[in-house]
Amino acid sequence: MENKQIDWSRTDGLIFDMDGTLWDAVDTYARIWNEVFLRAGREVHVTRESLIGNIGIPIPQILANLFPDIAPEEAARFSKELADEEPALLARYGGTPYPGVVSGLERLSHKYKLFLVSNCDSHTLPIFMSCIGITPFVTEAVSYGNTHKPKGDNMLMIKEKYGLLQPLYMGDIDADGRETHRVGLPFVYARYGFGQTDEYELAFDSFSEFTDFFLNCK
Repeated sequence: MENKQIDWSRTDGLIFDMDGTLWDAVDTYARIWNEVFLRAGREVHVTRESLIGNIGIPIPQILANLFPDIAPEEAARFSKELADEEPALLARYGGTPYPGVVSGLERLSHKYKLFLVSNCDSHTLPIFMSCIGITPFVTEAVSYGNTHKPKGDNMLMIKEKYGLLQPLYMGDIDADGRETHRVGLPFVYARYGFGQTDEYELAFDSFSEFTDFFLNCK
């Protein structure tokens, strides 16, 4: 654990990223993208390695990064197929929560309001919560697909809606830290996740460490 100076006892809301923070479903995403692209009329070979550096950004940008030559009409066709097909495929294939996540969220929910903010489509967070059994612990889940706004704006919406004074955001990539700081909130870095960043006030090597720290703050 690494801690920069801040009074964490004032924390009154925990907002979490999904991919690379609470679970790893990259292999599933690659499988789904390959299947959906094929149904949309194009055979591709999306791999874990090609996707992992794009996790955490909106799908249109991922498409542009992976396939810079893709025509707008093909991108639109794929996006529609993905919206139609991914919910059933993600529910079927699932992902793997990081150690301590499910039990940790249950324990934390007794002392804090818990939220999710992700750049995924609108269907993904409900499926994720159902897959790993955390739906009862989460007050609200907001995605890019719900609002078409960046993560920081969605964090502020939650802060204002629930009258929070010092919520934090926990994520795993540099863009998470920059978005959190853009809206003036503290960022907690999940160092066990997919990315690297120096944009944080607090960092943990496991979710269990995070859980113990914030349970002891109250």
